[in-house]
Amino acid sequence: MNKTTSGDALSHRGKLKIFFGYAAGTGKTWAMLDAGQSAQKKGVDVVIGYLEPHDRPETMNKAKGLETVSTRTIEYKGIEQKEMDLDAILHRAPQLVLVDELAHTNAKGSRHAKRYKDIRELLVHGIDVYTTLNVQHLESLHDKVASITGILVQERIPDDVFDLADQIELIDLEISDLLERLHEGKIYAKEQARLASENFFTFDHLMALREIALRRCASRLALKKSVPDVQEQVLVCLSPSPSNARIIRSASEMARAFDANFLALYIQGPEHLEMSDEDKARLQENIRLADRLGASVESVYGEDIAKEIGSFANSMRVSKIVIGRQGRKSAFGRRSFAEKLAASAPQAQIFILPDPDVSPSYSLTRSNKGHTNPFLDGIGLLLGVLVCAVAIAIVLEAFGFSQANLLAIFILADFLCALFARHWLQALFSWGLCVFIFGYRFAHPVSSLIMFDRGYLVVFGVMLILSLLVSKLSIRLRAQASISEEAALQNALLYQASQKLQSLVTRSAIESYLVQEIGDFMDRPVVLYPNAQDSLAKPVFSKDPGPFLNTKEQAVALWTLKNNRRAGAGTDTLSGARGLYLAIRREKKIFGVLGIDMKNGPLSPNQNIVLLSLLNQAALAFENIEIAKEKEEAAWLA
Repeated sequence: MNKTTSGDALSHRGKLKIFFGYAAGTGKTWAMLDAGQSAQKKGVDVVIGYLEPHDRPETMNKAKGLETVSTRTIEYKGIEQKEMDLDAILHRAPQLVLVDELAHTNAKGSRHAKRYKDIRELLVHGIDVYTTLNVQHLESLHDKVASITGILVQERIPDDVFDLADQIELIDLEISDLLERLHEGKIYAKEQARLASENFFTFDHLMALREIALRRCASRLALKKSVPDVQEQVLVCLSPSPSNARIIRSASEMARAFDANFLALYIQGPEHLEMSDEDKARLQENIRLADRLGASVESVYGEDIAKEIGSFANSMRVSKIVIGRQGRKSAFGRRSFAEKLAASAPQAQIFILPDPDVSPSYSLTRSNKGHTNPFLDGIGLLLGVLVCAVAIAIVLEAFGFSQANLLAIFILADFLCALFARHWLQALFSWGLCVFIFGYRFAHPVSSLIMFDRGYLVVFGVMLILSLLVSKLSIRLRAQASISEEAALQNALLYQASQKLQSLVTRSAIESYLVQEIGDFMDRPVVLYPNAQDSLAKPVFSKDPGPFLNTKEQAVALWTLKNNRRAGAGTDTLSGARGLYLAIRREKKIFGVLGIDMKNGPLSPNQNIVLLSLLNQAALAFENIEIAKEKEEAAWLA
């Protein structure tokens, strides 16, 4: 364990060791302190960054002799909370720091929302970390633990933090010994112990959790040892469904078990445009969950979901596809969704997980839930068409035209209303008005709905069927055209950006072009800070520079530059910032930091994908300029 300074902080990454247990009270904190004491005796510079002794005398005694970095007090809504002082530890720069409770959620106002991100920053700065974790805090095991214990654990960490740890030490304890410690008051106070023994700390629960912890350690060990000839690909389908998070976790667990690449796919169909704000927020959360679990998130356009999934699976050589539920076979013999998917991706295994919580308003990968009141959207245009039809019919009636001619006017009006309708209920409403107005005002006897010609019933029935069919087709075509137009614009943007970026020969030209393109595409203020020897150089702005001029925003940009991770609004790191900041990087080489004003809300999934593509293309252009410069210098030297 070598101490590093700020100058070479990023050149050496610290090592992470997790003391892992199946429940509180197994002795994880004590074992961590014991390991810290042993390291100190060997001459290692050890400090305690944060310790949660839970008023256990043996734990507090074990901490004696180890230097403790003072905690930081944060006041939120009148309540003072003590948190680990990350900056104080970085300034102290020990070789090893002991940090209790890896899954802890930091108080509002902390740099990071989660403690595991604090630990990541310590590792980036070359500081080794010992920490503790219970099995129920792993993200992929959340649903399994909840089904066993009936308790929803709120504090969770991504599984990649666990899997990428340099060492996992399982702190195992016989269940009978753990229950004895609980009853003796060595884990919780008397009243808390009584409640725990009635809920979480039952023999069956602990037995199941212990088995899960042992299996999780075994799967990690197998993952470290296995070197497959061809790595498998596991694909999960994303949707705004409330139960989609459980599907994502199950797919992540499957990908880890098979040591496979984890892919997540969202298919943007016509209904995406009518998605409610609630569904959009849930979809964004599911996308973030897939990202936290290590998935490569992709988005494609299409109306035939099974076909699009199959095409994507074939192109990416996906071996396993995880979906939420099986589509039902209709009474007319149509194939179920699973059968269509199997035909589209014959080389892949399809895993259908039970999904009882999905409401009928959700399709497999997208929501059919529209606006709060879709019936009123655009209804004025339909009423205008009907008013015009009535006016024309009155004029024609005055000139002596027959009822058949007047009926043709209302058939045309009904057809136009169906063509302009934005919901099938509007088409039904306009048909009903046409029938009522014609029957009451123009059919004999006038001012009565009694029509002696029974042929009208056939005409009205045909009008109804045509009205519903036309409205359905027109709604679908308009949505498909809108999505196709958006996809074409994005593809054209990416193609033009790629061509332009590769033609530019100076860094300043690339920076100006990138800021202008992203600012126009997002319709938001954008800033780019070039990297000047691990510090922020003179910024390049698009539109209004005001949101980025304060020192708080610049501090977030500098943190992104030094830690090579996104930060700011919409993230778990420095979330109080107004802007979202992302590193423009090629592998570990950082060329600059891009900031986007998030005052108008989060980015859509498509905006995120386009943004990342543009940043990757810009990083490649920066790298090409550096390579060309190195070649030129080598030529001069030669």
